[in-house]
Amino acid sequence: MNDRQRIILTRIVTGSVLLLLSIRFLEHATLSGLSSPTIFSVEPDITYWLYRMSPLPSLLVENPAGAILFDILLFLTGILSFLFPLRRFYIISFSILLMLYALSYNLYATHHLGQLYGYIIVLLPFWVGNNYKFGLVWEGMRYFTCLVYSLAFWWKTVWGDSFYDWQHGVSSFKSNLVDYITLNPDTIMTAIYRWLLRHDWILNAGDKGIMLLEGLMVIGFFTKKYDRLLIWLPVIIHVSTYFFSDVFFIELLPIDLSLLSLTQLDRIGRLFSQGEMTPMRR
Repeated sequence: MNDRQRIILTRIVTGSVLLLLSIRFLEHATLSGLSSPTIFSVEPDITYWLYRMSPLPSLLVENPAGAILFDILLFLTGILSFLFPLRRFYIISFSILLMLYALSYNLYATHHLGQLYGYIIVLLPFWVGNNYKFGLVWEGMRYFTCLVYSLAFWWKTVWGDSFYDWQHGVSSFKSNLVDYITLNPDTIMTAIYRWLLRHDWILNAGDKGIMLLEGLMVIGFFTKKYDRLLIWLPVIIHVSTYFFSDVFFIELLPIDLSLLSLTQLDRIGRLFSQGEMTPMRR
């Protein structure tokens, strides 16, 4: 991987993370929007116990000024990472702040959301300075992405049995979307949901189809030939589960960018002017 390809990839990844963080900010889900919460849930996790026993939660979350300052630094380092993609100090700082954000949000949201860890993991390869070594680590991220979705399929077919329950789709649909249908009786989506409930075989078939798409990600372990198709499977999975299971795992999508090939990065780079993509000094 050369500097130009790395610049393009860094901007795509940091840009996608910033976009998702902006949505969280508008939804009051960043630290400044939590309004100094006091209730927390540590659960049996040594990382959260160590974090809770440190002074960071009181400084970054329970202190309104600290929460506002944290949000400013979080977005500032993300923007600087986008503008200066070869200066690793910015992206390392951004990823550390993202880790603190994930720990803080999960601690006070009292529910440990796994999709937030995608923010952290996808930025770790950018800590590597040498482009050749970075390319190797980024390829490892590609295999990690395939593993995540393959294990999701494994969980539902071997460790669990939801794949073999034909009614699982409609059951999940009803339990997760009953509140939306009740509180929003006149929306277009509610009309669609009611139609689907009258034709529940579509929900059940779609449920099995999504699981099979997760299983298809195992192809990435054996060949890169189909990466241009595999990259769309997580998009279909997360968009479908969001609308029909009310599961917001779209934030895991940045790791899906690891399926972009160098050829695709060069093609994306040609969409920009040479001046915009000039490598910046580390």
